[in-house]
This record gives sequence, structure tokens and C-alpha cells, in this order.
Amino acid sequence: MNLTLLIVVILIGLVAIAALMMPATTRTTVEIRFDAPIDAVWEVYTDFESQSNWRSDVASVEISEDRQSWTETLEKSKMTIRFQLVEQSPPNRLVLKSASDGRFEGRYVAEFRQEGDETIGTFTEEATTFGVIPKVMRFLFFNSRKFIEEYAAESKVEINRRAS
Repeated sequence: MNLTLLIVVILIGLVAIAALMMPATTRTTVEIRFDAPIDAVWEVYTDFESQSNWRSDVASVEISEDRQSWTETLEKSKMTIRFQLVEQSPPNRLVLKSASDGRFEGRYVAEFRQEGDETIGTFTEEATTFGVIPKVMRFLFFNSRKFIEEYAAESKVEINRRAS
């Protein structure tokens, strides 16, 4: 066996061992400030149907007839994620469930509070990944904190657009 093949086999083995040791469920909480009133932030975060217009990673959104669930198709990966509205207490608390074709299930909680002229959003994403390969892919290619922060950044642009 040549040295290159041996190194590749060792690396694959290390990745497999690391994947087995990774937790299936991860939890990320991020607090973000919005320079906008709470109602404006709430309006954008709960307008699921329009998100393909302002979120760069969402190609399309299909809303169910009862408006309690929807499906998002992502732009780059073409992955489809199903969402279900679990709890909605305007304008302070939003809870969603998510799932994608046996790859993962998740729970997303957004809590908002007004502080002066700003709104403080606390976002918690909990995701359970199924299988070794999806766990490795999530570990290597998905950063929950970065996702929450990018979503908030795009939300801020949309909040400002709607205010003007």
C-alpha cells in the first residue's frame, strides 16, 4: 500500500471516528440587536411567504393551505426543508419545527423584546442530525451561528426596505 493511500485511509478513519463521537443534537443561541421597533421585526420574521424575495439562500417557498406549514427550497443545495408553526405569540415569541428528508429535525425559537428604540432578538436553533454522513456534512459545511447571523442581517435589510 503506498503512502498516499495509507494517509487517505487514516483520514477517512479519523473522520468516521469523529462523526461517531459528535453529538446528534446541537443547540445554538444568538442574541441580535435590531435598530427597529418590535412590530417591524416581527412582521419580517413571520412573513414566511415573502422570504424567497429577500433571503439570498431561499429559491422558493410553498405555503400550505392552512398557512401553518410551508416548504423552503434552498438556492445552492436545492435541499427542501419543511417548517411547521408550533407557537406564535405576537410580537414576542415564535417557535417552529423543521425537518429535511430524514437528514435532520429541528426546533427554532425566536424571542423578541423592545429596549428603547431597538428590538433584541434571541434566537435558538436546536437540530438533531440522523446518520453519520449527515452529521459529518453538518459539522463540515453548516455553522448554526453564522446562519442565524446571516438571516438576521438579511432581515435588517428587509426591515429597512419596508420602512422606507
